[in-house]
Amino acid sequence: MTKIPYITGFNAYLKTRKISDRAHTEYLNSLHDFFDYMIEHNADFKVSEDVKEIHEEDIRSFKNFLDSNLQLSPSTINKVLSNLNVYFKYLFSIKKNLEIPTMNVNSLTVKAQENFPTEVFENLPKYLSDEDLNVYTRLLILIISKGYTYQEALSEGFYSEFQNLSFSTDERKFISIYHSFIKPYADFWNNGNLFLSRNKGAKSPLLSVSALHRNLKNDSEILKLDLTPKKLYTTFVLITLSAQEPSDFQLKFINSMSTSSLLYYRRVLRESDFKM
Repeated sequence: MTKIPYITGFNAYLKTRKISDRAHTEYLNSLHDFFDYMIEHNADFKVSEDVKEIHEEDIRSFKNFLDSNLQLSPSTINKVLSNLNVYFKYLFSIKKNLEIPTMNVNSLTVKAQENFPTEVFENLPKYLSDEDLNVYTRLLILIISKGYTYQEALSEGFYSEFQNLSFSTDERKFISIYHSFIKPYADFWNNGNLFLSRNKGAKSPLLSVSALHRNLKNDSEILKLDLTPKKLYTTFVLITLSAQEPSDFQLKFINSMSTSSLLYYRRVLRESDFKM
């Protein structure tokens, strides 16, 4: 595996960003892949291993390699480019290179189909355990995966219905994390609702819709996925309607939909060319 220049300082810098171990590993994986590529495709860098030999054309070439040769998804490629951008900005800040070669390299356009965050529901345990994501974001994803809207999730008294739902082992692990997170706020507000304000000076103990949207926006930027409540719920419904062999839970959800809702989401499914 190729050595990453100035890795000690960069590791220290990443720690100041207070990212999770998983995110830290993703940065290192992106850098290892890039420098392995550079050793093979940039003769000057292979000899000198000097980051000053890395230019914008190298980043573009690597981006094309990920796209054309490895055929990675645009979302994955954009994440790698984002990681490289952080690294080269760090090098520039400590005056180890004369330019930021990633600066003018645009991310790939994510196709409409990829705007549906299907992977969040397909790999739910992974996202529920992702410490980079806000607890409220993860809780909302879990609740939507059970067939509820965000309005229902935020409604007062919903916790009594939530407590009676069935959960997998991975889901129960997350709920345990959630309980540890919410306890100080539940004690302060003397309130058992699921989404509580973290602002002890707030007029209401309930989390505001705008506060939830801020959490979702931040986490959307982390994952490079659209985590707006409407997109999450629409994605859940389209996954359910697309199931070749619907589960008992999916059939129950479909049968509970109003005729107008069912017609609407079937039209979205048809017009978006949604595929699993």
